[in-house]
Amino acid sequence: MSLLKNKTLGFIASLVISTTAWGQTIPPKPNICTTPPVGYLLGGESSLSPPISCVSFGADSLAIVKITNKNDANTGIFVDNPIFYFSINNNFNIATATNGIVGVANSASKNLPAGYHWILMKGEKNGQKYLHCTVQEVLRTQIPTVTATACTGNTVTLNIPKTPENQHNRYIIDWGNGTTDIINISGSPLPQVRNKTYPSTPDAVKIRGVYIRNGVEVCPTNFTSITTNGDKNTLLHTLEGENGGKEVKLKFAGALPGEIYDVMAAVDNGAALTNWTKLADGINGAATITGLDPNAKYCFKLRSKNSCGLDVFSMNTLCTVNLKATIKSSSSAEMKWNLPTEPNSIPTRLNLEKDVVGCTNCKNSIPFTSQITTSYTDGTLDCSKKYLYRVAYRYASVTFGGTPYQINISSPQITVDLKSNATSAKPEYLVSVGFDPNDDTRIRVNIVTDATTSVQNNYIFYRAENDSQNFEKLGLRNTNVFDDVAISSEVKSYCYKYQVEDKCGVMSELSDPFCTIMLNSKSLGMLNWTPYLIPPEIYTSASPVDYSLEYFDEDKNSFVPLNATDKLEQSVQTLLESSSQSEVKFRVMGRQYVDTDIFTNQFINSYSNPFILKVPPGLYVPSAFTPDGQGPTESETFKVMGKFISSGSFKVFDRWGGTIFEANNLAEAWDGTESNGVKPAPPGTYAYTIIATSDTGQTFRKTGSVLLLR
Repeated sequence: MSLLKNKTLGFIASLVISTTAWGQTIPPKPNICTTPPVGYLLGGESSLSPPISCVSFGADSLAIVKITNKNDANTGIFVDNPIFYFSINNNFNIATATNGIVGVANSASKNLPAGYHWILMKGEKNGQKYLHCTVQEVLRTQIPTVTATACTGNTVTLNIPKTPENQHNRYIIDWGNGTTDIINISGSPLPQVRNKTYPSTPDAVKIRGVYIRNGVEVCPTNFTSITTNGDKNTLLHTLEGENGGKEVKLKFAGALPGEIYDVMAAVDNGAALTNWTKLADGINGAATITGLDPNAKYCFKLRSKNSCGLDVFSMNTLCTVNLKATIKSSSSAEMKWNLPTEPNSIPTRLNLEKDVVGCTNCKNSIPFTSQITTSYTDGTLDCSKKYLYRVAYRYASVTFGGTPYQINISSPQITVDLKSNATSAKPEYLVSVGFDPNDDTRIRVNIVTDATTSVQNNYIFYRAENDSQNFEKLGLRNTNVFDDVAISSEVKSYCYKYQVEDKCGVMSELSDPFCTIMLNSKSLGMLNWTPYLIPPEIYTSASPVDYSLEYFDEDKNSFVPLNATDKLEQSVQTLLESSSQSEVKFRVMGRQYVDTDIFTNQFINSYSNPFILKVPPGLYVPSAFTPDGQGPTESETFKVMGKFISSGSFKVFDRWGGTIFEANNLAEAWDGTESNGVKPAPPGTYAYTIIATSDTGQTFRKTGSVLLLR
């Protein structure tokens, strides 16, 4: 046998007068309608359009009721200036009422919910005030709740139970084969059972319900198809994590009163959901599952047996969301959670609910523009307080049994206590470390935080030189900036680590190292430097690093950019050869843009150590000269020219090695005479030796020969 229940839950409206008006009688008139207050008489007349109103099934707006002032046939009174008051009761006071609707063209309209509504019309005639009451019934077009069985053979059994939804006066069954059954409740009260046997496979069965007023059918439903062979269907619509993740509360629609449903669970490990196990019973639309692992994720569905003994599962599955918090500082914590595996759709709303323990008006909801966000850092926390957080998802409504249900999933509430929950974590702030661009005798270490965090912490700085892993403590600061002046004039790289002690007294682990750029020269005319590196755990994304090589221009008394590159070396030979300085100071700036949890597109840079290259001194010696008095002047003597030479001397030798000329100053010149300085030396080749000292103190020797021409 097989049984399917096609169930549309009734809409139970909260009414001014009646809560299930489609099944109740007209309530008594309010007192003001029978005993008018002083100054008023009963009189006048009104009409309703329509006489009975219908609220469409599933409609959000309610039925529009129109009331119109008309002539009282008994007294001939047609009141002037009518004002209409809707849904009055015995608490209504005409003297203080402010919700009246002034009649326009003697009429007024209003949306009213399902139920009975007494409407009062106030007017006047010839100075006399009159009151008149009338009642309006608003009916909800409610789809009937039925069950259909067709477990064996070709017979369908239809059951119309006595439920709050089934308040109709008449039911019409369309058996699908051209025959119908009409059930009038006045003669055949619920529950009712009807059977139909078909010659072969049963046809599709439909049913509609109608109300009877004054012998007339009103507010009929549309014919609704009844599916056979699949009853006891349910819809999970709420999942709430509780008790730190050890419990889950479920709510579901479609539960039959007193019926037991198996709550089936499977561990959600990211793969296909298998190994479903019964963990609890569900009854009357609710279930509580206990003994769960708070570190695991679960998915749930319901199971029951239909009338034919077959398993029937809920039409959907819901999965948990787990929320975890990590203390980041004395004022911040990072929340991370998972997007539920089921429903397998994008949520329509995501909120992170935040509250403060012991505070009555501190609860608020943090909304997100992206419903698939799974992390949030709250940097507004106070170390002296405890905080409560819960993640809540909402999904699109699912219509079940004719009623729309919002699908809601929320995580267990967690407590964030910055003191008791605090653990020693590695700090992940962005750090700028480099030689001070305005004072290359110190290195500045700047931990890049927000303004609030920087003044709430103490910082302990450590340093290691070159490739050493021996980080030595430098000192403690109550600011996020440290200037290291104990640096060597030698070329070295310096690496720094730090610890953070927050205002809760929690000391972090040592950070990752942040190192300066070391600038050096490995070959003549070439500069080399170490890379500028930021630990990848610090940022979420980063641009490539580029470098700007700069040299110090003594004329401008400042550093001047020479070249930009993404490499770790640069030739400066051309600059050295054309330099007017005997030594040139260089530095490199590494730079990039990074995104972190705090900053977006943050520019960060680092300056290397200064590095000086000595410009090689230059000696410019003529290869020949003609001391004949005919010019030009520079050809009349043998004169040594120098660049970046502070002092020097030279000797000229004849062909037998004798000194023919000697000068103790490079400013002197040989005029081509013999050692007596008078007799011209014969033409020929003469050797020379030059000894000079450069501007940088370097002494060197140069030898060669010069041709004397006559």
